[in-house]
Amino acid sequence: MSAEPELAQATPAAARSFGAETTLGRRRRAVRSIHRYSRFVTWMRRMLPAIAIALLLLIAAWPRLQTAMERLQARLPRLDVSQAGDLRMVNLRYTGYDTHGQPVTVTAESARQRPGGKDDVVELQAPKADLTTQSGTWIAVTAETGMYQPSAQQLDLFGKVELFQDKGNTFRTDSAHVDIANGTAEGNDPIEGNGPFGDIRAEGFRIEERGDVVHFFGRSSVDINPREAREKP
Repeated sequence: MSAEPELAQATPAAARSFGAETTLGRRRRAVRSIHRYSRFVTWMRRMLPAIAIALLLLIAAWPRLQTAMERLQARLPRLDVSQAGDLRMVNLRYTGYDTHGQPVTVTAESARQRPGGKDDVVELQAPKADLTTQSGTWIAVTAETGMYQPSAQQLDLFGKVELFQDKGNTFRTDSAHVDIANGTAEGNDPIEGNGPFGDIRAEGFRIEERGDVVHFFGRSSVDINPREAREKP
């Protein structure tokens, strides 16, 4: 005997139920679409008058806004294109070593790279150079303005130039040239100084061996303190 599979046939009641569910789903989707469209129409009815009123107000106020913008533009500073390449730096700091491997630091409150210059000269405001000699002496040089060439380590100082040594010596002059790479400094303006040794005045100076030797030239005068005064703590 052979058994053949029996095919299930949908009853009329099941077919009517399936058709009812399909019709109900379509009606629900149609109702949701109608509700979304109704909300969109309501939103547009509210927004269109508001947009129209805002445009009318903008048109009415435009002459005043234009006048105010013109006044503001007149007050704004004009940018000179020629100054676009004028680079300025704040709190400048160069660090490196001289030819003998001694640390060197050059700082300034602000610096300006000269526009269009072919060299690397930097103009400094309130420059300061710190050097350490081979013998361990610390030297600091300050001025009002200066010109520094980083590649050659050449520093020119102008205005209230002061040189300090940690030995207690202080020298003051109006200008000086400092060769940081070779550890020398010189100036042709009158110089005066004081320290434990006494007071000195001269018409020029030259510092060699990274501050260990100082030469004074021209008409000079020295007031030497007594040994007791120099040795007094």
